[in-house]
Amino acid sequence: MTGREAARLRVTDVTEKPAGRALTEQCAMGRGKSGLFSMTGYYGPSAQEEMYLDNKYPGTVKGAYTRTVECGGAIGAAYFKLERAKGKAADGAVGTDGASDPAALKRILESYATASGERHGCPAP
Repeated sequence: MTGREAARLRVTDVTEKPAGRALTEQCAMGRGKSGLFSMTGYYGPSAQEEMYLDNKYPGTVKGAYTRTVECGGAIGAAYFKLERAKGKAADGAVGTDGASDPAALKRILESYATASGERHGCPAP
């Protein structure tokens, strides 16, 4: 994410779980104590389960951005998801389903998918 995108989305804090080769990785972005959105990378069986659940219960991913990358080998597919904090748009507006800049959110997810995927040996999305 660029500084300009962070400012536009009013992101001031980024928290990431320790990265590695785990089957699930998470990153949260917020403003102070307020969460704005989170991104999760799923690999192997975790990716298969999350894609299955998202297809079975499509309403659960309303407003989310997703990306799938074929990694090959034992990992198979990687599945990446950006979701807004409950009840908020990614721009922090309460009770909205939209986002102030959907293109920026897609770029942020793409960047996350690339960095996370590289740690797992996946090609760039």
